[in-house]
Amino acid sequence: MPIRKLIEINGKHGGWLEIDPAKTMRVAKDFKKWLSTINPENDPFGFLKYDLPLVDSALEKKLKLPYDGARPHARALGEGLLPREYTKISAPFYNTIFGDMYETPKVITIDNRYYAWVDFEDP
Repeated sequence: MPIRKLIEINGKHGGWLEIDPAKTMRVAKDFKKWLSTINPENDPFGFLKYDLPLVDSALEKKLKLPYDGARPHARALGEGLLPREYTKISAPFYNTIFGDMYETPKVITIDNRYYAWVDFEDP
């Protein structure tokens, strides 16, 4: 059963300022499972070099969330160069750790700060 929480929105850049830890773990595990199928000798996009350390850090609960670092492979993604399987499995992970919003929430303003109700996954 989801847990409903009032979460602050980053007023400067948009996005959630608190990230669902259960969802983070779920999508990180899914992504890690996919990454484990990559042959280290045949990894032309560097998935193991760039993505795996972020996934492992999230699974170890050492990744500061929301993550504000660079999005790996941003240029290759924009140019449509990466395999569709990568895009499908990596998007939920990166969207979650960056605090990206899937839809515009109903915003509540409290003391000139912005919030919205969010359903977090049950741990």
